[in-house]
Amino acid sequence: MFDDNFKFRDGTIGRKIFIVLNDGSDGIYLGVKTTSRGDRFGIKHGCQALDRYPNFHLVKGSSFLSENTWVQLDNFFEFEPSQLIQKVTSGLINRLGVLPKDLIKDLLICITHSEDLSEIQESIVQSALASFQA
Repeated sequence: MFDDNFKFRDGTIGRKIFIVLNDGSDGIYLGVKTTSRGDRFGIKHGCQALDRYPNFHLVKGSSFLSENTWVQLDNFFEFEPSQLIQKVTSGLINRLGVLPKDLIKDLLICITHSEDLSEIQESIVQSALASFQA
């Protein structure tokens, strides 16, 4: 998802690509922001949850994203389903693409190692992971 008016935790507004991690069936959408500025991240593809700045690296060509992208696993965002859906249908947020299922599963597994998840967020991630076993 791309949001031209993404509201960060510190109250600032900016342009941001973020990934929605679940289907909203838990009453909330959980998201993580991304960056293409990799100067503080490793270059290995995949899970780097134990790095100083925990992340999941999506190398160029592994997804719909046009450049190397790091999913930042130290800051999670919760979205009310009705608000997120309204922003998408009104064009305020644009859907850029869908990650392949194997990447989503690997990302969710990686997120379970994050020390920055609340208990509720951990439950949402576990529920999303369980949908791969069904």
